[in-house]
Amino acid sequence: MATRIKTEPAISSPIPSSASSSQNDLKRKRPDPPPTTYAQTADPANGGNVMALAVYAVKYLKEKEKALTFDDIYRFLSVPPQLNTDSVRRDLRNHLKTNPRVDYIPKGFDGKGAFTYRPLHPVHSADELKGYLQARPTAQGISVKELKEGWSAVPTAIDELEAKGELLVTRNKKDGAPKHVWPDDPSLAQHVEQEFRQLWHKMELPPNVSEMRAELERAGLTPTSQIKQPVAQKKQKEKKKRAPRSGGRTTNVHMTAVLKDYSNRKR
Repeated sequence: MATRIKTEPAISSPIPSSASSSQNDLKRKRPDPPPTTYAQTADPANGGNVMALAVYAVKYLKEKEKALTFDDIYRFLSVPPQLNTDSVRRDLRNHLKTNPRVDYIPKGFDGKGAFTYRPLHPVHSADELKGYLQARPTAQGISVKELKEGWSAVPTAIDELEAKGELLVTRNKKDGAPKHVWPDDPSLAQHVEQEFRQLWHKMELPPNVSEMRAELERAGLTPTSQIKQPVAQKKQKEKKKRAPRSGGRTTNVHMTAVLKDYSNRKR
């Protein structure tokens, strides 16, 4: 007797679809980073490239803190071959001549022309700093951060001038670095004997504001932290309101006892 053998359908293994495989490829593959470019912008026009080159040129002048020729600046920029044309070179030179952060000296370097960085304050030595502070029309101090923009060694000169009594300096509490400077005159300095200095430093101030206020009041002084009492304003006398006058001429005076007055009613 023949026996029947039941066969089950074979289960096919899952095959990734094309969509899922493409998604996996996107996750695995990362786009290559853009190639390193020179000092230029994405704008293919020469104007954008010249502006980008000028930014690097001004930064280079600021770091060098001295006059340079245009050839020195151009060699530092390492302009790529596709931009190294006469027009780019000419446009960059003209731009640096008119740049507000650059000083151009036509007779510098035997007529070749010199370029220097123009800082906010034209100070590059201790004598120039003293003269610049004395020539200012106001007594406003100068930020040391602004001075360092064109003269990185200014902190050392400030310490020397302060020791001579020719500068007034405020410093940061954290590291003692100079923050602002003002002109000073050593001839105005007054010598105070050591005995009086010791007496001054021995005087102790009250530890808190309330005790300071009490000490001032006992000395007959008004502390600035005293709460001011509001000044009582005088009450103004209320003016008596006058009854409105009835308009028109009164007639029939002999009938006032008989007639009623309806003048107070609104029309």
